[in-house]
Amino acid sequence: MIDTSLRRKLSVTVAVGLLLTSGCQGPEEAPAPTDAIRIPLDSFAGVAVESMTIEAGHSTVSYSYPRVAASHPLMSEMRTRMAERRTEFLEALPDKGSPELRQDASFLAVSSQVVGARITSEVSSGVQKDSENRTLWYDASSQEVLPWTSLFTDEAALEQAHLAVVRVLQEEHDVPLQQLPGLLGEVASRADGAQATEEAATEEGGSSSGENQEVSSLEEESRDLSDPEQAAEVAQDWAGSPLEDLAFSAAGGLAVNMAPGEVPQASGGEEVVLSVEAGSVEGFVSELGFTARDAALGNHAEDGAEFPLEDSLPEEGIGMDCARLKCVALTFDDGPGEHTGRLMDILAEYDARATFYVLGRLVGEFPEILQRMDAEGHELGNHTWKHDDLADMSAEQVRADITRTNEAVREVTGSEPPTIRPPYGSLNDTVSGAVEQPLILWDVDTQDWQSRDSGKVADHALAHSETGSVVLLHDIHEQSVEAVPEVLEGLHEQGYHFVTVTELFGLDGMDSGEVLTDARMG
Repeated sequence: MIDTSLRRKLSVTVAVGLLLTSGCQGPEEAPAPTDAIRIPLDSFAGVAVESMTIEAGHSTVSYSYPRVAASHPLMSEMRTRMAERRTEFLEALPDKGSPELRQDASFLAVSSQVVGARITSEVSSGVQKDSENRTLWYDASSQEVLPWTSLFTDEAALEQAHLAVVRVLQEEHDVPLQQLPGLLGEVASRADGAQATEEAATEEGGSSSGENQEVSSLEEESRDLSDPEQAAEVAQDWAGSPLEDLAFSAAGGLAVNMAPGEVPQASGGEEVVLSVEAGSVEGFVSELGFTARDAALGNHAEDGAEFPLEDSLPEEGIGMDCARLKCVALTFDDGPGEHTGRLMDILAEYDARATFYVLGRLVGEFPEILQRMDAEGHELGNHTWKHDDLADMSAEQVRADITRTNEAVREVTGSEPPTIRPPYGSLNDTVSGAVEQPLILWDVDTQDWQSRDSGKVADHALAHSETGSVVLLHDIHEQSVEAVPEVLEGLHEQGYHFVTVTELFGLDGMDSGEVLTDARMG
């Protein structure tokens, strides 16, 4: 039998200030019980909304995502998921037309214990539109981002949840068994077959229950949905389920979004939100699921309320997981200089993050530029005090030079550079043994310092950059800055993402004194 020990009394307190997608009720309007609770990103103080539109070639991509802290696991996973979808879109572009990909996000539940988020993706080309929605659930106790399957007790409960959705479709929308979409039809057919077997056994005087055998079998083989890896495996097995786009309703039940056309009886081909009653939910929702429901129903979106996970953020993290993405790190040496501000304007047009290896002696001359780099999500690296060859120095001299530059950057931005770029790429065992930061070289040398030709610089970067590449440029040369728009557009159209060195290698991929050239090493 399905575990019902988690049944609890339902107490509904609808959050003041929630904007619900169904009808877009304002704060003063009482939501309908069947409405899905979806909380706009900007409902909380301290949550900035990053929005971007990139028009390149004959395509457009646009997206909005919350920015609490790049290191937050949920924020990193959301950006990574969006980036994966963006690459898929760009790699599959047709030769003609002007297709557009738009991705947005909203919160489904927010508390100090759990945060639920929804990512929506819509591709439009002419009159045709295709949409896809996914949900993620962050468990603060484990600091894990979990799939929708973790909201259920076990795989038998997943079956029952799908059957509950089937009942809503049949009873409220008159959808016959033969017209049930996808997995819902498969689950309903299994249940129908089990019921027929049971009825036949009963007529023949049999004593066993086909339905109980089906549930027992599922329970016996059921994977642990509280385990992130097993929950992810189950989510993969149930790919295409309407429960991938699951929210909680204002009445404490499940609100399941059905894409246009999945409910033939619905007029106008619009999305349909199916409401599963709270009483049914009690039977198959996990402990995390109940916590998420409490968060959705609780008063956590009052005007000006602080995002409740600030105190539990990890000290270090990455903005995107480049182990899953086509990432390139653009790096700029020898600055800052008079062209660096314009360069950052260009990078902003592609939502591109870069790494600037700055000279310590220039920090005091351009403090506002360094502050802007830091504020806009770029990474600052240590390029020594005045570009001396570290390989010609003693260990004590190396440490003194690097420390002096670290301190200069920290005085302006509040933090020290996480990596070092040795001038000329020159180093030896003395250098690597004297420093506490990783030493970053490159695999794509545009030779911009030599050619001073923006066309040649761009061509070289585009011809030689691969997933995991570190590209060497110099922001002190105007021609180098002029080459960047072509580099960004060309790599963007191939589905690449522009990240910092730390994001490219990952926090676990860099050790003190280690020499790294590109993320394909090892």
